[in-house]
Amino acid sequence: MVANIVEEYKFLSNWYEITFQGWHLPAVSEPHDWCGMWKTIGCLNDSLHEKLGRGKFYYIKQFQRSCYRARCKTCYLKWIARQANNATTRINTYSQKRKNKTPIHLILSVPPSQHGTPVKILRQRMSHILRLGQIEGGAVIFHPFRLNHSTRQWYPYPHFHLVGFGNKSDIRNAFGRYGWYVKEAGERSSTFQTLCYLLSHCGIQKGYKSVTWFGNLSYSNLQVEKEPRINRCPICEGEFVEVYYENEYHPVVPPDKHYEGLVEAEGWHPVKAILMKGVYEFESNYHPITHLNEIIKGITE
Repeated sequence: MVANIVEEYKFLSNWYEITFQGWHLPAVSEPHDWCGMWKTIGCLNDSLHEKLGRGKFYYIKQFQRSCYRARCKTCYLKWIARQANNATTRINTYSQKRKNKTPIHLILSVPPSQHGTPVKILRQRMSHILRLGQIEGGAVIFHPFRLNHSTRQWYPYPHFHLVGFGNKSDIRNAFGRYGWYVKEAGERSSTFQTLCYLLSHCGIQKGYKSVTWFGNLSYSNLQVEKEPRINRCPICEGEFVEVYYENEYHPVVPPDKHYEGLVEAEGWHPVKAILMKGVYEFESNYHPITHLNEIIKGITE
């Protein structure tokens, strides 16, 4: 798992301190006070759900809040999952257009004599090398560092990973250009897993994207349908409200588990707050302490 890989790479290493031209590794910054907190929303219109043939049930959605920042110590895994999922969708879309052509994984290593070259210039050279190799297009992920497994120390060693499309015979044309070393990486069980692994220790810098696209897979050349976000009840299209459960026993939805679906129409209540003298005070029917800070955060956004 990616979480285990990151924890292993962090253990007794200089993960938090290492930098290169302003780049650093993921998960190095403190989270917001609400990162990772559980939030429950739902549609309590059970009468309409029953009329629509779905039974007298509420629709509940429970999830952890996330800032989706790569640098966040709490949310970096969700950032990795979101980035890898979006990239996999883009790669699979192009693969289907090319009769299910299999993507390749290349590593483009910068020689030590060029390690002091600005990353912007290195990217330009990388792009030229990919054109020489007649790469059709793909995703590029920059890695500023490598890990010395013996000393458990990260050290600057800029290189790029490509997950894209091209022919092995054409790639040979790029070998040795600018003194760079181009290597075909071993195959992983899935494109998604490959991307998760690459993102787990990629370069992070504010103002720069960790995954960039070029060629036939660039945003201007390939349109990918976005997955719709469920912001309303999928049964009646009613608006979600924040809810809490008040009964001796919790229902199907444990308080610390992801869940989305129908539940028995009892025990659930909307969270309400009233404004008194410029200060929010919660009605007396709301008392779960575990949700208090989360609700305060929600009403101030």
